[in-house]
Amino acid sequence: MIMHSCSSYLVKAIGLTQALLALLVHGAKSFIHTRPDGFVIDTFRGGDFNDLGAWHGPGEGMPFDGGDGYIRLFPVNADQNYHTQLSSSCFDLRPYNYMYLHIAFAGTDKFSISLNQNNKQCDPGLSPYPETWDTVEASRYAISRYPLQNDIYVPISHFKIDLSRVVSVSFNGFYSDDILTLFRVEVLPDIPDDVSIPEKLPSGTMVLKCKRPNSFAFGIDDGEPYLAQHLMAILKEEGILVTFFVVGRGLESLESNFTQVYREMLSLGHQVALHSYTHPKMEGLRTIEQIDDEIVQSIDVMKHFLGIESRYFRPPYGIVGARTRERLAYFIDDPYIVNWSVDIADWLYANSSMPEMQLKSFEHDVKRGGDLVVMHYLSPSTVSYFRDAIRLARETGKQIMRVDQCMEDPDAPPLHKQTPYKLSLDPESSSEPLEES
Repeated sequence: MIMHSCSSYLVKAIGLTQALLALLVHGAKSFIHTRPDGFVIDTFRGGDFNDLGAWHGPGEGMPFDGGDGYIRLFPVNADQNYHTQLSSSCFDLRPYNYMYLHIAFAGTDKFSISLNQNNKQCDPGLSPYPETWDTVEASRYAISRYPLQNDIYVPISHFKIDLSRVVSVSFNGFYSDDILTLFRVEVLPDIPDDVSIPEKLPSGTMVLKCKRPNSFAFGIDDGEPYLAQHLMAILKEEGILVTFFVVGRGLESLESNFTQVYREMLSLGHQVALHSYTHPKMEGLRTIEQIDDEIVQSIDVMKHFLGIESRYFRPPYGIVGARTRERLAYFIDDPYIVNWSVDIADWLYANSSMPEMQLKSFEHDVKRGGDLVVMHYLSPSTVSYFRDAIRLARETGKQIMRVDQCMEDPDAPPLHKQTPYKLSLDPESSSEPLEES
């Protein structure tokens, strides 16, 4: 009787085990069946469109040529780029988050690879377009597998963007004049067993648009000291706060008086942030040591002469790639890399025969939804249009504020209480620098 009972239990246990195994096998088959395959983005077969039927092509005057199955790039500066789109609007890459971006190439590996995120409306007619991107350094992921071809495998998860709004893959941040030949760009579910993936290095947060709803921010880069008082008078009369991005070397110049200018800006409650030490195209610098020098010296000079620290950085000329971002994140905890979605285009029109085009350029970008400005006070004409620019910004119904405030930075002063900085009277003082408000 006991033996019969045990046998009965054993049969039931075996039956239950078999049922569970069947469920597991069915689940595995179901997972394999529903698991998406990879896909080809571009094999460069000629024309203006890639394998997905989306646009591909160069930017910023990148010289190139190509043939059936390749494109050859001849970079001459770090601002030049090449994009291959996944969509003209938004491509949802979330189902492929565990996969790998594969690039087959030959030639230089001295460049960056970016995955670009569209704006919330997925509309190329709105600003910014793209809204942001994350970037890796090609040389860290590149491997030589064949005599005439190299490969790059980057986990999709290494790109810290909203994967539901991907617009393109781009090649940028070149720091060599050597030729890059691209053969294939694709997403793969697996990589060869002998491929080792490096860790993802922190690369900060790239911003071109305010995060706070209904906010607007002027990011003002360096200018002429003799125009600073006029600019400050406008800011006082208009009752707004802005952010100044400051080149470190200017603070060291007694002749320019920039130290006193920015001390006064700080005392009035404005934000002062980093803009490199000598204003080079940083991503185009040949060595990491040169990039580090630009970052470290700008940090040290700002501490010494203004007594503050900042984690906000505007790259000179708006040019930024993986190396600059990674080195900023090495020296600064969670840096903000601040570009723009509104350009007053003073660099183009301020000293031209059509200075009024500065205001038209500003208005054009504001109407497209831009809310984060780049401008300088290098020319009297730019400063003379500043009040009109403020008026156009206010007509949107948005509140003008500092960049850190529009980013909803918890360390920024609250909007209802914008306390001026307390400054050391002696720049040679050995006292500890004050943290930026």
